[in-house]
Amino acid sequence: MQAIEIEELGLFVELKNSTINIEGTKHFSLEFQSEILAGIWFQTLLDLVETLPEFTI
Repeated sequence: MQAIEIEELGLFVELKNSTINIEGTKHFSLEFQSEILAGIWFQTLLDLVETLPEFTI
């Protein structure tokens, strides 16, 4: 399991197996066909957030 918290937006994003859970004012899940696809999406999100200096991880 991997997780990131985006404090500026009040979001918590968690990668668990082939599912990405996103929690904020609401909760929803993105279910992928494989763990590899979910991992790629999660890593892409992490890379994008890290390039934005106004967000704290």
